[in-house]
Amino acid sequence: MQDLPYPLTLERRVEFSQTDAAGIAHFSTFFTFMEAAEAELFRRLGFPLLWEENGRGFGFPRVNCQCKFRRPVRFDEPVNIELSIEDLDSRRIHFTFVFRDPSAQRCAYGSMITACAMTGAEGSISGTTIPAGLKIALEAWKNQHP
Repeated sequence: MQDLPYPLTLERRVEFSQTDAAGIAHFSTFFTFMEAAEAELFRRLGFPLLWEENGRGFGFPRVNCQCKFRRPVRFDEPVNIELSIEDLDSRRIHFTFVFRDPSAQRCAYGSMITACAMTGAEGSISGTTIPAGLKIALEAWKNQHP
């Protein structure tokens, strides 16, 4: 895991379609950035975010998401997203995010709690445990910080 620093930092640029009439990043953009960082973490750990097994689909639906805004970010500005794990248990992952503007000032911070879930053939969704290999990888990544 030496090539995957903690926290994971990802850069995104605010696209025109992600802004409001004043050219400021729409609040929903930050949730999109959170999901991009989450997907990148899974990718770098070598695990799928969504997968199928024995005819059932598995993934991580959101249980809780929030974001607090400190200063605006505008069209075409880069935003650095720092992803870390606040807590991890057998079924849930609690991610935290710090968003930094071009001057490295914190412009927002957020959190997202996901639960490992599977879908049945009839479309029902139920919670399940995080696969052992993924949980070990997430814990190892989380525990590498001082």
